[in-house]
Amino acid sequence: MSKQSGHFAAALSEPKFALFASGQLVSQFGDYLAQMALIAVIGAYTTRAPLAYSQITVAIALPALLFGPIVGVVVDRRAKSRVLIAADAGRAVIIGLIPLLMKVTGSVLILFPLVFISFLMGLFASAARLSLIPYLVPQNKIFAANAVMNFINKLAGMVGFVGGGLLVVGGFWRHLKLQPWEAGFYLDSLTFFISVITIAMLKTGEKVIESEKEAELVQLWRRRINNMKTDLKELWTLIFSSPKVKFVMLSLLLVSIFGGTLYPLVVVIVQKGIGSGTGGVGVLGGVLALGMMLGSLSIGFLGHRYSRRMIIVSGLLGVGTMVSLFALCRHYWQLLPVGLMIGIFLSPVMVAQDTLLHESAPDKLWGRIFSGRDFVLNGGFMFSSLLFGFIAQIILPRLGTTNHERVTLFWCGILLAAFSLVAAGIVVKQKKAESSTGITS
Repeated sequence: MSKQSGHFAAALSEPKFALFASGQLVSQFGDYLAQMALIAVIGAYTTRAPLAYSQITVAIALPALLFGPIVGVVVDRRAKSRVLIAADAGRAVIIGLIPLLMKVTGSVLILFPLVFISFLMGLFASAARLSLIPYLVPQNKIFAANAVMNFINKLAGMVGFVGGGLLVVGGFWRHLKLQPWEAGFYLDSLTFFISVITIAMLKTGEKVIESEKEAELVQLWRRRINNMKTDLKELWTLIFSSPKVKFVMLSLLLVSIFGGTLYPLVVVIVQKGIGSGTGGVGVLGGVLALGMMLGSLSIGFLGHRYSRRMIIVSGLLGVGTMVSLFALCRHYWQLLPVGLMIGIFLSPVMVAQDTLLHESAPDKLWGRIFSGRDFVLNGGFMFSSLLFGFIAQIILPRLGTTNHERVTLFWCGILLAAFSLVAAGIVVKQKKAESSTGITS
């Protein structure tokens, strides 16, 4: 490696980053509550249908496909902290409106446009959050900071999934004349406001491109469009000219294969196949998050010593193997240790990906590169989710197979493991090409 990146605890010694991380912990806890509420709502309104869960992934992923590159340009030309404040405030309002408007309309259909808008704002928040990290810690602590952010996300996930799974099936909310899933959305809305307060307290010292001023409105917008084209061209040039960035983008597609199995396959297997319900999904999600916490801790203390790309490849190989094993489990208790191992393998992959992007892209491109990251993840997530749901519900039944979700999930794991081995070969070739320069990562 060319740089040492510090260990996990080093990032938390930075006061500004510690404050930022605490606010994001609360905010992301609410996010997982809302995810459990989504699962509960869809489960209540649908039968055993993988495609029903696939449809919500369209509302989740489509914003990134339509607006992802534009989001990055906007973030790069604005103060990251201000973008994050605006995005979280907007999400607080939208999430709070979901249960209200569903009651007024009496239809689950209103859920989809509101989820779309919320995740569009989430794109701004994600790009701004990741771009803000290098302003809160020294350069040698970026790897550690990414590990911390991954850790708190999974800590929030563990508490949010388990607690959310109990909340959205808890009967005590009815004493307040609320459906349990409604409470998840309202609590999520509150956590976004807490995030806004903590970010407003930060002094980041960001460098921001000065806003353009023109007397003629048409001329102003013509210049802005031309600037956007130039900014996007810079992003594509970086992706295709940098082997490390290109490698990360391809590995993100592999991560999205795993993500695409969650709603149409894993949730259906746990919730309705095994019969563990939404509470069972929540507990499993908490175990997965616990595994990712352990993975973040281990990689945060030790991972800065190892090749980023080999961390990604080995982690994806482990995830693929565990996904196939998950499909073979017949009892709920068997799923828990497998879910834990998936989290342990997956978390280092995500930390290494984010760090490689921070290290391989200039700071003026951070907003664009991380919105590009979200574009790839969400696009692959939506496509693979719809594909797997279609295979499990439409194709396999016509072929006379049984356990359609399990069969599809098993071969998804095999596919992910196989692609990971191909990626390992790419890493070896890249390292040989770089050996003459003495630069590795």
